[in-house]
Amino acid sequence: MYSNEILERFKNPENVGGLRGANGTGKAGDLDCGEIVKIYILVDENEVIKTARFKTYGGVIAIAGSDVACDLLTDTTVEDALKITAQEINEKLEDVPENKLFVAGIIEEAIKNAVEDYYKKQDKE
Repeated sequence: MYSNEILERFKNPENVGGLRGANGTGKAGDLDCGEIVKIYILVDENEVIKTARFKTYGGVIAIAGSDVACDLLTDTTVEDALKITAQEINEKLEDVPENKLFVAGIIEEAIKNAVEDYYKKQDKE
């Protein structure tokens, strides 16, 4: 079945919900694959992500992985956020079933989209 880490993250995600004042939002996935992930980031003036939150429609791995991703994002620079990989998310979850490894790729894409959105908004100001 699922590891204790996966089950704990799924049952008690710490980073779930929207983020008022987010200055970067990224979405990835689709209903055809059954997983949709939306990542919100709040970046300070030094380009450090102070808060990250998620809203996810999907299964156990999507929710647990989104929670892990938000932990990885918090207190990291926007530039370093782009270095977070699907493999890193899967490693933090421990023992992700092989048929669910793709979900972390969706989460990685949502992170990149959130950073891209942040950069676009900075160009407007």
